[in-house]
Amino acid sequence: MLYVHQLLQEYFAARVVAAEAQPALAASAWRADEIVPRLAETLATRADSDPLPEAPATGWEETFVLASAMAADPEKFVTDLIAVNLPLAGRCAAQPEVRLLPSLRERLQKALVERSRDPAADLRARIAAARALGQLGDPRFARRRGPFGDYLLPPVVEIAGGDYRIGSDEGLYQDEAPVHELKLAPFAVGRFPVTNAERQRFVAAGGYADERWWQGEAAKRWQRGEGTDKGPKEQWRQNRRFVCANPGLAATQLREGRISSRQAEFWEEIRRMSEDDFEQKLRTRYAGGRRSEPALWNDPAFNDATQPVVGVCWYEVRAYCAWLSAQTGQDWRLPSEAEWEAAARGRAGHRYAWGDEFDAARCNVFETHVRRTTPVGVFPGGDTPEGLSEITGNVWEWTSSAYETYAYRADRRREDTDRADARRVVRGGSWNSYRVVARGACRDGGDPGARSDDVGLRLVCVSPILKR
Repeated sequence: MLYVHQLLQEYFAARVVAAEAQPALAASAWRADEIVPRLAETLATRADSDPLPEAPATGWEETFVLASAMAADPEKFVTDLIAVNLPLAGRCAAQPEVRLLPSLRERLQKALVERSRDPAADLRARIAAARALGQLGDPRFARRRGPFGDYLLPPVVEIAGGDYRIGSDEGLYQDEAPVHELKLAPFAVGRFPVTNAERQRFVAAGGYADERWWQGEAAKRWQRGEGTDKGPKEQWRQNRRFVCANPGLAATQLREGRISSRQAEFWEEIRRMSEDDFEQKLRTRYAGGRRSEPALWNDPAFNDATQPVVGVCWYEVRAYCAWLSAQTGQDWRLPSEAEWEAAARGRAGHRYAWGDEFDAARCNVFETHVRRTTPVGVFPGGDTPEGLSEITGNVWEWTSSAYETYAYRADRRREDTDRADARRVVRGGSWNSYRVVARGACRDGGDPGARSDDVGLRLVCVSPILKR
């Protein structure tokens, strides 16, 4: 009898593989100099709007995942895979039916972390390792139990107090000037942007329904579902006003390689819309009502456990800070934009996290051609000297600061969290931003109720750090 359905074929093949392990079938290259076609060759064949594809597969991956749950000796099955296809070994080990000794699971987790951070590994291989790590559990985030359920304690980097120079006099954007000096108290900042795995604990704990985490009347209204469509609509109105005021901008940016052809077509479509048609589009896309999870929570392009959480507005990220503070007994909050810039640029005032010269291989920005968020930590060359990851690119990060003119002063107006009308500063650029916008000095502002596929958050802790 011939079974033509692919799942049936994989099932019967999995039974054979489970009975007689053949790890060589799943052997896969992972070093940048071994994967064919090379990353540069792959990108050269992609349309400018197409996302980075996964590393070349063997075709046996799903069969081995099925077989792992059938294997008489799952320990040996997974161990044999580690040497030939580490991410696949991680995926197999993460299956609920696969029982492994803690020592083997820990070995796998450590190896996946190392692979995701290995500069010799192809970017696609680093991403594959990080995705498998998300399924298995990332040991860099300590699992804890608090008074309001489970949570993940993020790794942090301590930033020394003292004098820091922030701002830019390059003349690229007026709102960055002038360069000025600030004295900052010491603080600790999250090594990574907050991930989906971290945020999932807040969602699972009923954080969206619990009013105690939502600080200020504007946030409480948002939590009750009042005006949740207002922020996204207003952000899009601002975007449209900008493109209408600059009719040739999209074509210019396309020529300069700052946006994709699909984006250029989209912005031209928005510019040509009548006001009535545009408002109807907003009404169709954004309905009001209560929210119970981030936007894009179920979008496979953005919801891997190790990807930064996106689709969260300023009110949502502050609620998460309040919840984590109550869980840990520590003071977790958003950084001010001054703290964020000091952490990103250091005492030397680098343009980017790693130095002054741009390098698309060190970060996830438009020039890198990933076209979505990447799992945290997969750009080791983009770390700051202190060890912060992805503070250049990947996602814009909310700060506590209202979007005001420079110089920065930590006054009540700028840091007043009760100003419901205040746009809030985002920093760092994203997967959708070109190099100039990803500089550490670049500032932008977003409506506090806006939710976007390229905006997330990074935490600051100003209490003594919990021991891991």
